This record gives sequence, structure tokens and C-alpha cells, in this order.
Amino acid sequence: MKKLLCLLLCVCMILPTVVLAEDEEYEEEILDEEEWLDDEDELVVADEIQDLFDELENEIDDSVDLSNLQINPNLPDDTINILLIGVDTRNKEMGKEQERGDVQIIASIDPVAGTIKLSSIMRDLYVPIYGRKNSRRINTAYADGGQVAIQTINSNFEMNIEHYIAINFYGVVSIVESLGGIDVELTKAEAKAINSYLKKNKSKISRAYDDKKGDRQKLEEKAGVQHLDGLQALMYARLRHADSTDNDFNRTSRQRKLLELLLTKVLTNDDTDYIGLLTNCLQYVKTNMNPMDILSIMTTILGSDLIDRAKSGETLLEDFRIPMDETWKYDTKDGSSVVVFRTKERKQQNVEGLHEFIYGQYYPAN
Repeated sequence: MKKLLCLLLCVCMILPTVVLAEDEEYEEEILDEEEWLDDEDELVVADEIQDLFDELENEIDDSVDLSNLQINPNLPDDTINILLIGVDTRNKEMGKEQERGDVQIIASIDPVAGTIKLSSIMRDLYVPIYGRKNSRRINTAYADGGQVAIQTINSNFEMNIEHYIAINFYGVVSIVESLGGIDVELTKAEAKAINSYLKKNKSKISRAYDDKKGDRQKLEEKAGVQHLDGLQALMYARLRHADSTDNDFNRTSRQRKLLELLLTKVLTNDDTDYIGLLTNCLQYVKTNMNPMDILSIMTTILGSDLIDRAKSGETLLEDFRIPMDETWKYDTKDGSSVVVFRTKERKQQNVEGLHEFIYGQYYPAN
């Protein structure tokens, strides 16, 4: 049971521990009472599980049209790709204002090979936004909803994404706090930058999300593993000017690193109040996946060796980044600095590189 709740938690955290089972007959099978047992002492309280699903049902985005997502039909269907979106918003509840997808990661899960791959897409990448006349930063696509965000990724990179899970920054802070914080290996520059950003009244982010009002233990400004609370972890994931060599590319690497650390902690912690944590986190999540999709995903993952690998200290994730090195440059568009592909050929190199990372080869859409 703890493993099942653990995996549901990971889904709600937009951590890539999910794979979608499409077998219609599977629905009744996984609802059988015996499937809700981890051992004789851990029976599921059905009402609590149903309450969680009811809460998630309220956050389901039913506006996404699965028949119009610009799917590449030639990609293998044994790997499931889900778009993970981190939303920068000052409202605690999702959907209360126009939101940008400032973190965009394709989570690719192959249940047969037992692999989880994360592909970060730079938020300032300048590409055609599906349905718009002009190109814009790719992080603006989610402002028009999950449908456009998925269409934009699929049409630009010849992908087959059908589902997304979005979480706002309040959710990241809440999750890390609920887990008792997270241990992260920092550079001296990173530790110093986090302290600087969180000085009282210095940062808009700290003013918006800080429920400790600045009353926290400062990080030691030296290299090494340090314990971060929720807001410190959020700032770690957002850093891009820790020193003169830092940039957005390093930021996406930190985001992937934080995801793996959280994933490992959730999978290896036997003492977490998963139901309480789930209930707390659902308010920060929006997705077009329904509870039965998620339950099918979790049951499939339970048959893998993911939890055993996490407990043995193995690296769980492989990662990739778009744009690839030497394929991009900075440019100025609409008065702002953006990242652009150097040529059409360089963009195609990224499309093929993404496919090769996920599948081992390129699958043209046409």
C-alpha cells in the first residue's frame, strides 16, 4: 500500500514515475480488493482513496482534445511521453491567472526496459507556437492551456505526447516541506546565491512563497551537501545567475537533479504520511489525466524494479536538453533576448537527437 501511495504522490509531484496502461479490461482488474494490499497489515481505507481521487477529479483539464494534438503516428507506442510543466504563478490555486510553463520537461517512460528519461526544453527557446501567427518563447504556449502546450511540443519536435501534468511553485515548496526538506550537493556559488535571493524583502519569489517570513537557517556558503527547506529548494531549481558562468542551461540541469532527489526520497522513505501529503499537494496540480489513468500507471510501475533500484542508490534518471550544444545562439526578438536554433538544419538535428535519446533512432513524422 505504501508503494502505491508513493507512486500516486510522485505523479502529483510531476515526477516521472508514471506509465499509462491503455488496456480497457485492466480497469476492473486493478480495482479488485486484493490489488490494494501491500501486506496483511496495510489494508487500504477505500474512503480515503476515493476522497483523493475525488479531489484530483476537480483538477482534471477535460478541454484537451486527444484527436488534435499533432501526434507523430510513427513513434513506437511502448514508450509513454508525458509533458511536465512547472508554472510560475503568484496564486496558490492553479488556473487563477494566465500561466507560463517556465519549466518544461518531457518524461519518457519505457516499462519494458525499465528506463526513465527526462528531456528539458529551454524556456526562452524561440519557436512557432501552435495556432499563432508568429514565433514566441516556448514557455508562453501554456498560457493558452495544456492543449496548445502539447501541440507546440509535438509539432516542433515530431513527438506523440497526449498528457501533461502541471504544478505551480507553491506545490514544489509544499512537497519539499512535507518531506522534511531535501539534501542537495551545492557549489559555494549556489549556496551563496540562494541565501542572497532569500534575504528578507529582496526577492519577489521569497515574498510570494515564503511562509517562514525569512526566519530560516542560512545555508553555509561553501561547497558540499546541505539540507534545503521548501523555498530554498525552489530557489535552487530557479537559479541561473549563481556566478558569472551560470545560465539557463545549468538551471535545467538543477531542475532534473532536484526531481531525481525528490523521487529517490519518496521511493525510499517508509515513514511518510502519504495520504496527508497527497491531500496537501493536489490543490497545486492540474492535469488531463484522470484517476483511472493514474491508477493504471502506478500498478504498472509496481511491477518494475524502480523502488529496489532507488533503495540501492542507483541513478534512476537519464537526461537530455534542448537545444543541444552548438546548435543554438542568442538573438533579440520583440526587444528581448531569446534562444534560437542557428539554422533549420540545426533544429532538425535537435529533433533527431531527441528521438535517438528516447528511442535509439529517429522516426520521421512524415
